[in-house]
Amino acid sequence: VQGTNPMVSYAGSEQVYQALMKLDFLMAADLFMTPTAAVADLVLPAATNMEFNEIGNFGSPHGYIMARPKIVDPPGECWADIKIINELGKRLGLGQYFWDDVEACLDQIVAPSGLDYAGLCEQGVLSGEKRYYKYKDKGFRTPSGKVELYSSIMEKGGYQALPTPGPVSDPDETYPLMMTSAKPQFFFHSGYRHLESLRRRQGEPSVVINPETAGQYGIAQGDRVAISTKNGSVQMTAALSDSVHPRAVMADYGWWFPEEGPSSLYGWKTSNVNFLTSGDPPYDPVLGTTAMRAIPCLIEKQPS
Repeated sequence: VQGTNPMVSYAGSEQVYQALMKLDFLMAADLFMTPTAAVADLVLPAATNMEFNEIGNFGSPHGYIMARPKIVDPPGECWADIKIINELGKRLGLGQYFWDDVEACLDQIVAPSGLDYAGLCEQGVLSGEKRYYKYKDKGFRTPSGKVELYSSIMEKGGYQALPTPGPVSDPDETYPLMMTSAKPQFFFHSGYRHLESLRRRQGEPSVVINPETAGQYGIAQGDRVAISTKNGSVQMTAALSDSVHPRAVMADYGWWFPEEGPSSLYGWKTSNVNFLTSGDPPYDPVLGTTAMRAIPCLIEKQPS
C-alpha cells in the first residue's frame, strides 16, 4: 500500500477492514502512520518528494516534463516509493523487468530526448511542440468528430446516452434525508489530519445541514450530530447553511484522528464517512463503481 489509506478512503470501510484482515501479508509504505498502516504486518518509512530524484508531470497530457531533483537526502532508512517497488521486484525474482537502480529508470524515460536525467536537470524542462486548435483540422476524438454531450459511444454500448443521476434508493421514514459528501477545504483526501496548522483551521469534521432541516431535528450550529445510513453511523459537528437543499446533508470526507493513537486505529470509526457507504451493489453499469453519494440517511442530535 503506497500513497493511499483504503480503510478511510474506500467505500464500505468495515468491509475494507475485513478484507485486509483476510490477507496473508500486508505491507504499507507511508510518511506517517495511518489507520491502514496500523493494521499492516510491515510498515516501511517513505521519503518525501524533496528527498529523491523524480520527473514531474511524466505520464500527464501537459506536453512537457520537468526535472525534480532531490534537495536533501532522506533521513534514516526512508526510501522513495519508486525505489521500494524496484527493489521489491528484484527480490521477487523479476529483475529482468526492473532496473539496477532508480537512476537507470529515470535515464531510460528521458532517453528519447537524447538526454539522460542529469541532462534534464541542467535543462530543467522539456516541452513538446505546441499546437493550438488542432480540432479544426482533425476534429475531436469522438465518432462524429464533434463535442458530444449526447454520447454516441455510450448509446452504441447499450447504455443511456445522457447522464441520469439518481439515488441508490429513495428516502423513507427511517432514513428521510439524502447524504452526500465533500472533501474539506484544508486537507487532501484523507491526508494531513496530523498537521496542527491545518487542524487549527478545521479541528473536526462537519456536516452541512440546511437551517430549515436543522430546526426540524432540534439541531443548532456546532451541535454534535449522528449521521446514520443502513450501513452504519458516524458523528460530526453541525454546520448550518442554506447552500444545501433541505432534503440533503453534506458530510466531510476523509476523517480520522492521529491524536487518538494506534490502539483505536487512530479513531477511524468515529467520523469516517465511508462507514455510511457500501462496497455492495448496485454498481454503476458502465464503470462498476459503488454509490458514494445520494444515500438515504438520518441525522440525530447527540447529548452534549
